[in-house]
Amino acid sequence: MIDRVEEQQTDTRATHDFQTEIAHLLALSHQYMRPPELERVTQALLLARETCQGVIGIRLIPPLEHALAVATILAQMHIDGVGVAAGLLFEAVDADLLALERVEQVIGPSTARVIGSMLRLNILERKKQQVVPKRSSEEREREEAAANSPAENKKRKIREALRNQQAETVRKMFIAMAEDPRVVLLKLAYRMHAMRIMVIPFHQGDHQEMLSMAQETREIYAPLAGRLGMSRMESELEDLAFQVLEPEKYRWVRNIVEVESKQWRSYVDLVCAMLRDEMAAIGLKAEVSGRVKHLYSFYKKLVRSVSDPEQLKDIDSIVEIGQIHDLIAFRILVDTTQDCYIALGHVHSLWKPKEGRIKDFIANPKPNGYSALHTTVFCLNDQLVEVQIRTHEMHETAEYGVAMHWHYKDVGDNASASARELLSWLRQLTEWQRDLRASSDSDTEFVEAVKGDIFQEQIFVFTPKGEVKDLPVGSTPLDFAYRVHTKVGDSCAGARIITEGSGGDGERLVTRMVPLDYELKNGEIVDIVTSRSAHPTRDWLAFARTAAAKSKIRRYLKTHERDINMQIGQERFDRELKILGIRGFEAVNEEATHWLCQEYRANTFNDLLVSIGADDIRPHAVAVKLLEHWQQREAKEAKESKEEAPLATLPITTHASKPTTSAQLQVAGVSGLLTKLANCCCPLPGDQIVGFISRGKGVVVHRVDCRNIHRYRDRDRERLIPVSWVGMNQPHYMAPIVVTAGDRPGLIRDIATVVSDVGVNMVSVSTRISSHRETVIINATLEVNTLEQMHHLIARLERIKSVQHVERDLA
Repeated sequence: MIDRVEEQQTDTRATHDFQTEIAHLLALSHQYMRPPELERVTQALLLARETCQGVIGIRLIPPLEHALAVATILAQMHIDGVGVAAGLLFEAVDADLLALERVEQVIGPSTARVIGSMLRLNILERKKQQVVPKRSSEEREREEAAANSPAENKKRKIREALRNQQAETVRKMFIAMAEDPRVVLLKLAYRMHAMRIMVIPFHQGDHQEMLSMAQETREIYAPLAGRLGMSRMESELEDLAFQVLEPEKYRWVRNIVEVESKQWRSYVDLVCAMLRDEMAAIGLKAEVSGRVKHLYSFYKKLVRSVSDPEQLKDIDSIVEIGQIHDLIAFRILVDTTQDCYIALGHVHSLWKPKEGRIKDFIANPKPNGYSALHTTVFCLNDQLVEVQIRTHEMHETAEYGVAMHWHYKDVGDNASASARELLSWLRQLTEWQRDLRASSDSDTEFVEAVKGDIFQEQIFVFTPKGEVKDLPVGSTPLDFAYRVHTKVGDSCAGARIITEGSGGDGERLVTRMVPLDYELKNGEIVDIVTSRSAHPTRDWLAFARTAAAKSKIRRYLKTHERDINMQIGQERFDRELKILGIRGFEAVNEEATHWLCQEYRANTFNDLLVSIGADDIRPHAVAVKLLEHWQQREAKEAKESKEEAPLATLPITTHASKPTTSAQLQVAGVSGLLTKLANCCCPLPGDQIVGFISRGKGVVVHRVDCRNIHRYRDRDRERLIPVSWVGMNQPHYMAPIVVTAGDRPGLIRDIATVVSDVGVNMVSVSTRISSHRETVIINATLEVNTLEQMHHLIARLERIKSVQHVERDLA
């Protein structure tokens, strides 16, 4: 009998609580909903009570209590009647207490569609929860003790499966969000309620699951709320995740705020009173309030204020809390946009603004629709505080996000600019994830891309036509090009940054070229230069910052990479051959390609070129190997015919024969052995020389001061042998020189004329200009007959106008 009385009392209290919660929900809805929307919410309430009241045991929390809590969160976010009705009925449908068809009949198809999308997300959530079974503390201890056992591999697989399920859920959520934004709002409300329950004292739950959910909240759901403009929800989700993930730091920060708030309260009240009086004095009707930033934001400010995060363990080692930048914020709400700028000017007349801390989000709203004026000033007692100035409409958008306008009163041609911009962002998100799917990126990669591209701090960059493109901080011209259009990105050859400069006739536009890895700055105007011959390469992956751009580059490479690498490989191989004095790629005959394929175990010569283009094989090594093959073949033929092989049989250019041809020097007192002069130091008759025995390549002759010889002395001393110039009959020698001169027009022409007059062939020439653009350094490689000829040429070159110094390059 007593038990029945207690049950009746419990039911009575529960009924009373439900009535209170229902009244609260209806009161919230009355504040902003129109009669048809209120009617939809009322019908949903009746249907929820009919199907859920009295049901227990299906969830840890009774379905009706859960539904009312979620619907109340949605109403606080000012979501329309369809969204609130979906929040009221989803729990009943998910618990199989109510058929989705009946929701469509009674409430309407739009509410049923939102619930259906949410059901699909919940199926994925349950898969994720089924991956890891519930474990007792004893089971967890046993698993930790057996961490090095084979069971650890199974645990890793389970964690990987869990991550994959989480990633799939996030991807599906973004798909659903693009179809109907209410789905993600419902998901956010459920996550908010789950996190609130999680931090209730003595809450029982799997610890690992709680940590996983809190981490997901911090990385995905809180930033998503911020991206949708719902700052109030973002702040609460961050604080709830902070409390679960770092409970000790959370309690420490909360205690600091409680202590400091008592000191700040009088200061905040005084400044608010001053601002109210000042706004009234200039005829502005304004609401003024002051606040301390939420706990997780406060903690991040503390972390940034110290060089070593370990210092946070000692509160006495931190700078004065009140001096930390803009922890105190004041808000001024006025009626019109014009009033915002009047209020800003008056605040600056009262207190000095901090340089670089004035932000006009009215002229340049954030992608989530946020508009306001921000300034940081040296307020009373030189305390740095932030002042935010908005209209009432801007404040409503900042608190609840432009999501409250979607599919409600802000649609079609009548939509506000912020709502249209955010809807456009959602459409771009759909296209972007389609691109990611087309490039075969995994769900996990998609989630990482979401964190990097969507939830990071954004910059705003303009096209020459004035269109605004938002990109993550650190983005490059390649990211911008692909943001404009895939075809623009694929044909990007460069970028121009257009800035305003001052000229004689007033302001003018100044254009400068920037490289593809240039980091774009906020507010820059970017003009992409395109070319039919330009195309993505693997290097572009290092230049691109956004996942969207990298995905499109990979997709192009996957389709065209072999052809691109083959072309690059042929160009590199041709260049290396010419450096060695060979005619170039045209000199590579069928016998040479067959031999190279055998050497590098390539199926075809094109495969070898592809490997060179992909940086798998060094082109210089291939060119040197081919040249040595030709030299050994000629030496063998000469030995068999007992006569020297004519030089003309090698495919070497007649005007630039390199010192890699065989030279008849005395090696250890013996002449006639296969030798060649080293390319690295280019020894000349008269230099002190030493030989290095190479495997299968004869003796390579170096100057004794060559850097390679120093290395050989350390590791291959036994392969160094004495050589001499006795009997040397090579007609030409390569002699690198360095010319230092004052930069002027016609300098290279004058140098080339002197070289030609002396009867010397100039094989190669390159220049570089000093940073102050007054001196030019010219590196040239000459073919000389003797050392005396080179000294004579150097003397002639030093007499040329503006030439300061000429010397042999002994590097």
